[in-house]
Amino acid sequence: MAVVVGGKWFGVDAMPLPSEPAGPYSNTKSLAWLMFTDFVYPFELASFILLVAMIAAISLTLRSRSGNKAIDPAKQIAVKREDRIRIVSMPADKND
Repeated sequence: MAVVVGGKWFGVDAMPLPSEPAGPYSNTKSLAWLMFTDFVYPFELASFILLVAMIAAISLTLRSRSGNKAIDPAKQIAVKREDRIRIVSMPADKND
């Protein structure tokens, strides 16, 4: 909102460019250093929230519900051919 309303003060033109890093610089290393030193508690809190969400999603999918139309794979494998197919012999009709 501030960028839209106050583009003159907060726009790209108003901000100076960052200085070039000296020597070999790694964004990944810097991000990891910040995440595991300065922001360790927010990082752990976010990971705990994600862990709780994963456990909740798994428990919701594994709960048993009434009226569920799920098929048991063990019952499908245990069925024999004789249980599924019944061959009936019928006389053929002759149309003259």
